[in-house]
Order: sequence, then C-alpha cells, then structure tokens
Amino acid sequence: WPVSPYPTPYEIFDQSKTAPYSKGRFYELVKQYHPDRHHQTSHDGIPHQTKLERYRLIVAANNILSDPERRRLYDRYGTGWEGETANIRTRCRAADKAWRQQPGNASMNATWEDWERWHDRREGKKQEPLYMSNAGVVGIIALFALIGGYGHVSRAGTHSATLLDMRDHQQASISKIMQERQSQMAGLDKRGRVEVFLKQREGWGYDLPGHG
Repeated sequence: WPVSPYPTPYEIFDQSKTAPYSKGRFYELVKQYHPDRHHQTSHDGIPHQTKLERYRLIVAANNILSDPERRRLYDRYGTGWEGETANIRTRCRAADKAWRQQPGNASMNATWEDWERWHDRREGKKQEPLYMSNAGVVGIIALFALIGGYGHVSRAGTHSATLLDMRDHQQASISKIMQERQSQMAGLDKRGRVEVFLKQREGWGYDLPGHG
C-alpha cells in the first residue's frame, strides 16, 4: 500500500499517469482487501476499519482509471476523487468537536454580556458587576411603553383589547431594536462596544416607533 496518507489512484495501482490501465493490479488488491476475506487475513496486523477504507479507495480508483473520460477529468481537474477530501472533512469535524469541548470556548456565547465576560476572561481581567442586563432594559422600556399606551387607550375610550395589541406591538419593536443593536456590536472591539453601549443608554427611548 502507498506510504502517502492520501494516495492518488495512480499510487494505489502503482502505475504512471501515462501508462495504460490494467485490471491486474485491481484484481490483486481486491483479493487482499475485500471485506469477505478479512477473516482470512486477520493475522496481517491491519485494522478492520483500515482495510474497509482501503477497499473503498481501490474501487473508487478503478472507477476513475478504467473510464477514459473520468480519467481525463481527474487528470485535468482532480474531479471524482475523494480520498483526501473525505479525510479533510473527518478532521474538520473532529477539530470542531474538540474545540467545543474545551473549557472557556465561545460556542455558547449568545448575548452581549456573554461576550463581555468571555473577553474579560481571555484578557485576565476581573469580572465587573453588570448593573443591568438586556432583559432589565427591555422590561423597563416595556413598562413605560405599556403605561403610555394605557393613557392613550383610556383617553380614546377604546376596548381593552386595543391595549393588548399595543403592548404586543411595542414589545415586538423592542425585540427588533435589541437584535439590531447586538448585530451592530458583534464586530466591535471592547472600546467600540462600550461607546455604543453608552450612546444607546442616552438615546434608546427615542428610537421606539409610535412612542409619544
């Protein structure tokens, strides 16, 4: 078997690119690696899973080199061969899984506070108390919006269902604004996030639609 960790079809069949294809090498390798013969070759020290992968590559290499058109496309563009691509995908999945299992990774960060705490831990800074979370800000804004909406509804003498509709509309607007603010700060550094946060704290209420 080739010493390369990602052998090409030519390396598997031990032939040059200019040589005509012969099925002799294919038959020889099939007899050695076919799954039905694994119990007869268990003493060779090659793991069962390795033999299965080699057999898959043997069949794939034969499909390419035995077909003149497929061979031409492979020689020119490398198409039709997944020997290395499959291994790369496997390694990428393994690397992503290992990263998510590492302590302190950012895979679970969802809010602005999560990212702030994560940045502080990476920079070795002492965690400072957060005086108000996004949920608290939303609650206060929703309360004022509800009070204002109630006054408008009372003066107009409309049915109580209108108050519920207005509250739902205000809460939807608040949620949309929160999402837009978080998206704006996602690519900023620590200083930029602090500046944007201070600006929002000063002028947040003026962005709400329909709020008098």
